Amino acid sequence: GRLAGGAQPKSNLRQKPLIPNDDRKISTATFQYNISEEEFIDQILILDDDESLQNGNRFPPNVGNAGKFLLTNALRSRPVRDDEIDPPSEAMRCQKYFPDNHQNTHLYKANGQRRRIFLGSLIADDSWHTLGAIAMETYGIYTSVVFVESNRTQTGAARELRFVNGTIEHKLLVESDLFGPHTAVTVENFFYEGEVDGGGLIREHRQRDVIFKAWKRLGMRDDDIGVLSDADETPTRDFLRAVQICDIPQLRVEEQDCHSPKLVMSSMVFEGSPECMTVTRKWMHPDFMLGKCIEGVGDDRYKLSARQRKREFAWRADKFSAKFNYSGWPKENELYPLWNPADFRRDTGGFSIMFEDVDYLPFRMGHTGFHFHNYFETTQQLRTKYMTYGHPVQTADEMAIGEIHPDLDLMVDCVLGKPSHENKHRTLPKRLHDFEGRIPVAYELNGYTMARHLELKSIILEDERGHNGTWHDTSNPRKAENSN
Repeated sequence: GRLAGGAQPKSNLRQKPLIPNDDRKISTATFQYNISEEEFIDQILILDDDESLQNGNRFPPNVGNAGKFLLTNALRSRPVRDDEIDPPSEAMRCQKYFPDNHQNTHLYKANGQRRRIFLGSLIADDSWHTLGAIAMETYGIYTSVVFVESNRTQTGAARELRFVNGTIEHKLLVESDLFGPHTAVTVENFFYEGEVDGGGLIREHRQRDVIFKAWKRLGMRDDDIGVLSDADETPTRDFLRAVQICDIPQLRVEEQDCHSPKLVMSSMVFEGSPECMTVTRKWMHPDFMLGKCIEGVGDDRYKLSARQRKREFAWRADKFSAKFNYSGWPKENELYPLWNPADFRRDTGGFSIMFEDVDYLPFRMGHTGFHFHNYFETTQQLRTKYMTYGHPVQTADEMAIGEIHPDLDLMVDCVLGKPSHENKHRTLPKRLHDFEGRIPVAYELNGYTMARHLELKSIILEDERGHNGTWHDTSNPRKAENSN
């Protein structure tokens, strides 16, 4: 069968498997698919005669057929499918979510309108597989989306700005209604050539400070909600809808004193491919907070000075944090200190982790977000990331992908169908289609998850550094100890 270019995801109905069960077999903790990428794409993802895909100016370079198919659907004009407030449905939704203390006090609040939500994120060389998936997950929900792009990486390495006016990247992200017909999307450029006191993390927090200023400029109020993320993270759509309508204690603007205002998502991690979902860990981002407690939006009388922080743009000093019971904060103050970007993003206490009540896990603590980790169009992009961001691996350009980091080791083994018992984590030992829990809206597009999986397999197999080197053979400290 051939996919129509206008195929739309079905929100409550899973597609039937595209590959029959008897054509699949389980490896140690990964799946092996007895079908070649060429055969698969020829059978179900024939896009050559789709006029929208033949225009070379429509898509950025290096985006393959799987990415083009995702973007074609993400860019398609469509109504916001769940915008109408249905009280019985909303009440059922509110009952599903609870914090890590298991005290579910989230009740349906029929206030007649949804809360406004503002998204803020850093952006750099993020894959369109990630950006397209996040846009589909959140389509029509956010009031505003603010991205900040820097001319330097976290380690200070120079990089060319990608999302500038006149580029296809800017057109797709900003000018195309990618995030919804009424969602304003902006890209703020960040330039800083001076020495950064505190290194890469402080550079990141300086960038996020631009997000807060943009939120204020775009009209964020005390009763609005800010979501702070990286461009490979998103809350689930269902939880976003819950946040807009449910009576969640942290979002009661009259009662919120900013002592513990942060909501943290428990996010399912996908490593490079929709078919490589990690099942042995969660990612604790993105994060939510009322505008009332956000620095620059809330009352400036409760703003900490630079001297009350570890350093300028950094997180708060211990005595002004929830972890230390705000021991240095005047007790007579009506509110606790406002939260700057570093406070918002880091663990300084004062947060609740949010879960969805599910029946397929023993403790019923289902995920409320997704983390699309290590998605890329080329292996050179991936190596550049690992050489210039976070904890840099300076020799990444001389290593096989699987040698660079344990997460990449897991991804390579998953994509190539190798046993993963030596890996740091495990992936879902079955097709994503057969997973009992909530999956991204984009991953319900018929054929997309396997197309991306097999496209990634081809990229890895063609990498000039090869694909046989592994982190667990060369860098795993437990293995090194056992060999001594």
